[in-house]
Amino acid sequence: MKNKYTIKDVKELLSETEVDQTLLTELSQDDRSGIKKLLEQYYKKQTKRQELIERFHHKEFLEKPFWDNGADVAGVDEVGRGPLAGPVVTAAVILPPDNTLYEVDDSKKLSIAKRDELYKQICDQAVDISVGVGSPALIDSQNIYHATELTMRDAINGLYLQPDHILVDAMTIPVDIPQTKLIKGDAKSLSIGAASIVAKVARDRLMTMYSHIYPEFGFEKNDGYGTKQHLEALEKVGRTKIHRLSFAPVKKIHKLY
Repeated sequence: MKNKYTIKDVKELLSETEVDQTLLTELSQDDRSGIKKLLEQYYKKQTKRQELIERFHHKEFLEKPFWDNGADVAGVDEVGRGPLAGPVVTAAVILPPDNTLYEVDDSKKLSIAKRDELYKQICDQAVDISVGVGSPALIDSQNIYHATELTMRDAINGLYLQPDHILVDAMTIPVDIPQTKLIKGDAKSLSIGAASIVAKVARDRLMTMYSHIYPEFGFEKNDGYGTKQHLEALEKVGRTKIHRLSFAPVKKIHKLY
């Protein structure tokens, strides 16, 4: 008896998001090794997706009480507290209750390609997004911790929609809005995780831009951290306008780029 579906047909059918159970039952009775392999891959993919969705629902438990009461909650995070050069960048993100950002996680755990993919998804689905940029001069005058707090405040104040509550990663933001401070919040909260991705992508793009102005430092690769190339360039060509003068070893460099 001739098979109803070709291997190519089955591959296309199983690539769909929703696959009819009747079809799956029918395919399970097909003796062809190619079909068995495709079914095995399909079920593995479905299991992985289900695990991803379960983690997603666990990560939105902090937001859910606010969403259930019709309140808007903003996740806030920062990137760039440790580098010798460049700004500290913060982001505030307000997500809708019906978002489908299943793969959002701490930005440090994600590849560049995955961050860029999720950044687009966040921009498509978020109710509101705001980015704050704290200059090296602000960092030098206020210290990095307080400069980060002030830059987080800028991100909150830049939102069109004032949130009813803030979830923030390990900081206290100087604004008159109730907030929950979380240690490693970017791995615990969906909104903070989204903010960490937005801040990371924004800062990386800024540092890539600066790498064209100051090519000797390799900012497109090191994001302003003190790598061997960066430190050697500091000694050779001097510090730039985006270096943090209060940070060692920039302090000892008097030569200007």
